[in-house]
Amino acid sequence: MSQRREVEARLALFDDLSGILGAMRSFALAELRKVGKREAAQQQVVQSLETALADLADSLPEPALSAPAKDIWLLFGSVRGFCGSFNEDVIRYWQQNADQQGPLILLGERLHSMVEERAALQRLRGADGGLDAPAAIDSILAAVAELRGVEFGLIACIRDEQGARSQRLWPLANVASHARLNPPLTFAPAAEVAQGVAEHYLFHTLLALLLRSIRVENHMRLMQMETALRHLERGGEELKRQRNRLRQEEIVEEIELMVGRH
Repeated sequence: MSQRREVEARLALFDDLSGILGAMRSFALAELRKVGKREAAQQQVVQSLETALADLADSLPEPALSAPAKDIWLLFGSVRGFCGSFNEDVIRYWQQNADQQGPLILLGERLHSMVEERAALQRLRGADGGLDAPAAIDSILAAVAELRGVEFGLIACIRDEQGARSQRLWPLANVASHARLNPPLTFAPAAEVAQGVAEHYLFHTLLALLLRSIRVENHMRLMQMETALRHLERGGEELKRQRNRLRQEEIVEEIELMVGRH
């Protein structure tokens, strides 16, 4: 009887765990769908701003185009766990490709404990979902302004579908290479307009990258939850078979006792 009770207690625990994991899976799936739609729209915004920057490339200030004195690395991590190697992949890529003593910004609480305290380091709160993303970008830009000197480069590192990768966000040399032969006429001074468009481009490119990071994070979390639920389901089936076998043995013992009394 004690063995069967132990098995039934484990079954109850499996049921509780399945409920928790099921709720986490549903949350990840819902966030994945919401962020996916926002990311697609955000990419269109970035493309429009990139076209505008190409039109105004000749009017961009020199720091926006010249080679930087140093690079700030921005690592996109997660706020919550249960997303596989998401954060570890980002840290590993940074360790293999960046100056370990250069300026660094960590976005997402799960990254914070992975890098030791040192100079030129900013630890920022991440975004739980798409709704929190714009506020996170504001904090990134404030951290960049605090870390940078007269000239700076900004490289973002994210985990996407193929793995961790980096993207240079500043300077805008790649945009200038597509400059138009006939720049547009502007009511305000062209340099002022170009500077404003460049700032919008940086903000919205960061936002697009963060939304992609959140989408991939939730996709990896969804895969983790589904794997865990399958494992619990197989374990639960085995425990049910074990419970039934123990119950049959108890019934046989009860019958033997009844027969022995007569």
